[in-house]
Amino acid sequence: MNRFVKLAVKTCLCACVFFVGISCKNTDVYEAPSGDSDKPVEKVANNFNFSTTRAVQLTVDYSAFKTYGPVFFSVYKENPMVNENTGDEYIDESIEPVFEDYTDEKGKYDATIVLPSYAQQLYVVTGNFLVSEKVIKTEVVNGVAKAVASAAKALTRSPYRIQGEGVSTNDLSTMYSLSYIVDASGKKTDEQIYKEWYTPLGTWNSASGRPDYLLDPATADPSLFFTDEEFAGLYATACAALNSGTTCKESYRSYADLTLTQESEVSITVLGSSTCWLSSLGYYYYTDDNKPTTPMDLNVIMIFPNTQDGQWPRGAGANNNYNGNIGVHRGDVVQLMYYPNIANDGDLSGATAKFPKGTKIGFLLKTNAWGMQGNDYTIINFNDRNRKYNVWGSSTDGLSYCRPFGTPGQNPYQYPNPNADSRTAKFNYVAPNGDKHAIISFEDACNDLDYDDLVFALNPYSAFAELPEVEDRKTTTVGVYAFEDLWPNRGDYDMNDAVVEAKNEVHFDTKGKVTKQVFYLTTYQNYVELTSGLALRLNTKANPSSIVMKKIAPNQTEAAAANFTKEGNVYYLTDDIKGEIGTTYIFELSYSSAQQSSNLASVQPFIYRAEADGKLWEVHIPFEAPTAKMNTAYFGTQDDASVPSEGKYFVREGSYPFAFYLAGVKAESFLNTILQRSNESKRIDSFYPGFIQWSASNGELNADWYLNPR
Repeated sequence: MNRFVKLAVKTCLCACVFFVGISCKNTDVYEAPSGDSDKPVEKVANNFNFSTTRAVQLTVDYSAFKTYGPVFFSVYKENPMVNENTGDEYIDESIEPVFEDYTDEKGKYDATIVLPSYAQQLYVVTGNFLVSEKVIKTEVVNGVAKAVASAAKALTRSPYRIQGEGVSTNDLSTMYSLSYIVDASGKKTDEQIYKEWYTPLGTWNSASGRPDYLLDPATADPSLFFTDEEFAGLYATACAALNSGTTCKESYRSYADLTLTQESEVSITVLGSSTCWLSSLGYYYYTDDNKPTTPMDLNVIMIFPNTQDGQWPRGAGANNNYNGNIGVHRGDVVQLMYYPNIANDGDLSGATAKFPKGTKIGFLLKTNAWGMQGNDYTIINFNDRNRKYNVWGSSTDGLSYCRPFGTPGQNPYQYPNPNADSRTAKFNYVAPNGDKHAIISFEDACNDLDYDDLVFALNPYSAFAELPEVEDRKTTTVGVYAFEDLWPNRGDYDMNDAVVEAKNEVHFDTKGKVTKQVFYLTTYQNYVELTSGLALRLNTKANPSSIVMKKIAPNQTEAAAANFTKEGNVYYLTDDIKGEIGTTYIFELSYSSAQQSSNLASVQPFIYRAEADGKLWEVHIPFEAPTAKMNTAYFGTQDDASVPSEGKYFVREGSYPFAFYLAGVKAESFLNTILQRSNESKRIDSFYPGFIQWSASNGELNADWYLNPR
């Protein structure tokens, strides 16, 4: 029996020796001993590191747009946008990005990042509603990729369709779609859903829909406006909460209408829109004593006849040209008025700027009401009018309306709304001094759930009942570690002796800084007889304020506190992977001072077995240094060709490694291959035919081999 087998038999007996005899030495990296013990047996090692990642110098530039702060972006290996360049575009959320981060305050990003090697053609995507160029296609060339937004697509200050054309009016006769169903040809029917809207705030330009009653910052009460600093905070918060093309969090969509906690004046400020539609926005109000229960109970007052701000790419699709028809600019402000008698058949007497304490303020968005006028100022060439235009979004649950269309009893909307739920998201921007500003965002149709089609904020601050604060944005990268446990002897190279899914979850605040990082390591079924443990090296650049350790036991969903044995920056998670299959080990790193993403921590999982005298048998991915507890006598023996003095560890001759990391995939991808019981002891190329060519070419060919099983 050779020394290796004897040591394997002694593993369980020596486990306690390992934990009692751990050194207090600070370093965890192997240091070669003096003398001849580090001289390897003469072998020709495969110098390929079997890496499935590569470093890419990535440049992303959104500075052509006024973004008011950092821009969140995602990098995909395929275009995730569905119906791109149409009014119905959205992101296929089943397609996962390979990288995500924030730009700097100016919308620029320039860093060396790590991507899966198979990610050659890249799609840089942002859901920031201030950036109209949502998808930028680029390619990695000589380790460099650049995605620069086009200045030609940045409509920073859109003109009105025809300056000076039109007269002041408050005539709603051409806007019949405000209250009535229209047929397939766009004509008004006799089916009324809402009361006729009221227009007491004033008139608007008949060509553009721009209100004549916008507040003038030179003469109006300054408390009804936002400062530049507040604007930046509002936009950062809105862009953190909303991501065009993806589903808005339910927690933001479940809040009731705004309730005033004190008597107050109220103003509404346009933050922007992300839609081709020319919709109309009105408001209404009520108390708990006279809450509306049907759409016909609402007394809606016009705020903006045309909410289009011109930032949607004009002419993006043949059916989405709003013809330069701009009704508002970002930053436009309107003061709302309170009409105490409006419920009495629209009696507008007694108007006041002061809303009573306890008043609830709601909003109604009529999809494309301005665009349905049937004149030169409309959206053009839209089909399916019956489906598209019979949509009203209310901020009050039960008072929206989404018209069924097509076969009787069926609703073809991607997201039908049979319960007439609210079509708004509501959340607070919290200023540095603690002031809270309410933000409301609308979904204007039933074709997605991103809720960024119209975004506005209200003054005064801290006057409304509590709204949710925007949560940290979370990004996730995944990969799988696979280990052979026979090192340094030859293995069967089925790469399933220890399979560990690694997930790195990063939490960003609204300013694009990292507040927390969570690592999850989950073990998967293996079929070995040897008992190996799982450990990791935790590499940090910034000192976390706390590290919380947890684990989720097999078949459980709740995490329990854990206290993993620690030596320097090495943590020993379990000494028996086989006995804890299906366990998830968790490390939560929190930062009291938010960090740049360049300061992110990383982990290096490895497997080990305890030996006598506190030494360890370890297997790491190729070229990764062992810990200081490693029994270095293994190097150069049997099939190993390590040369520690040259920084070469866990390498061998031939096409197969003893471990590798497969980037950008989850363990479930291998359920029918390396995790399949019938594939035990079969070399990995038996079910991944591209593996050998990838290995022989040092990773130049078939970089996506593990995405393509036989």
